[in-house]
Amino acid sequence: MKSFTQGLMVRALKRAKAGKPNMFSRIMQEAVPFNRPHRISVTEISPKGCVVSIPYRRRNLNHLGTMHACAIAAGGEYVSGLNVIEAFDISEFRLILSRLEVDYIRRPIGSCIAKSSWPDEMLDKLKTSLNSEGVAKFALTAKLIDSKSEHVATTTSHWQVKSWEKVRKRSQA
Repeated sequence: MKSFTQGLMVRALKRAKAGKPNMFSRIMQEAVPFNRPHRISVTEISPKGCVVSIPYRRRNLNHLGTMHACAIAAGGEYVSGLNVIEAFDISEFRLILSRLEVDYIRRPIGSCIAKSSWPDEMLDKLKTSLNSEGVAKFALTAKLIDSKSEHVATTTSHWQVKSWEKVRKRSQA
């Protein structure tokens, strides 16, 4: 039987996929404490792609008064992770970020949005690999755009998705 929290997360994810992301966005702020201070919010989550917004607020700014590099990196990782959550059932698969790369292009003006989607046919290949081997490694990119619609950064998040059946449990000492 699923716990109340798991059930709430599943319902919120379904609502987000149906175009109502507010509850899911709020739950994710609590579920991922590292991202909570950034107040990154989910704007869209669908098989076509995901979008998050990173607000222009004091906690997200650097000494120059523009979006901090870490807030940009967090937004890019977050949105690619949403694609992974949308595509894979987290009750069946463990999702791990193994590496994050960020290419900063220009200083952002105002708030930012991050967009990410699956490259053509990549998801089908990954699911085939997961069915045969129980593990898949891949990279997803995200494009970050500022309030002036300028491209400010590109992130590449490297993920490992592994069947829970293949995960070795640590012995409890």
